[in-house]
Amino acid sequence: MNVSGYSKTAVKVLEASLPLFAARGYNGVAMRDIANTVGITAAALYNHFTGKETLYFRALEYAFADKVDTLAGDLESAKGVEGRLRCLILFWIEIFGGDVILRSLLQREMSDADAQRMQLLLDRVFLPVYQAAKETLDELAGGKMDAHLLFFAIFGLVLSHFQLSPIRKRLPGSLPEHEDVEVITRSIASLLLNGLQRTA
Repeated sequence: MNVSGYSKTAVKVLEASLPLFAARGYNGVAMRDIANTVGITAAALYNHFTGKETLYFRALEYAFADKVDTLAGDLESAKGVEGRLRCLILFWIEIFGGDVILRSLLQREMSDADAQRMQLLLDRVFLPVYQAAKETLDELAGGKMDAHLLFFAIFGLVLSHFQLSPIRKRLPGSLPEHEDVEVITRSIASLLLNGLQRTA
């Protein structure tokens, strides 16, 4: 995200608020908590953000905008539909495997199911990703399945890999390489591509 419109303090506020929202949820965080974490007064915080809702929206935008922009570029430069599928899988792996705060934030919001914040997640995260990947999804689906459902199948496969990690790692057959990004990507891509070919 282009932070040129934000002061250094505002960027610190955005970065400090994300782990708080992820750990406590929207309702569990007060503006004074964020101000204390950054080391400024609540009054100074309101000089940067008019309220908690505005701050929350800006924090989500700050967290995801660069990642979505990067995905669009990666999809454009990837070779073939399989390469673009791998880009989409890697995007979700980066979100869920590489950033515990973002994963916690998304999971918390999906379980809270607040209509306004869910709409924000739709507008700022899922819709831009879906739009960036729509051509790839349509090509992968090839009229054999619904691109919308395919999008959430990819999302769900990656999310469950990390969400179920405490159980998965204790089951027989668990290997250290199951945490490797390339192994996860190859496994999910293979599952999807083979499944799609069999529905032909």
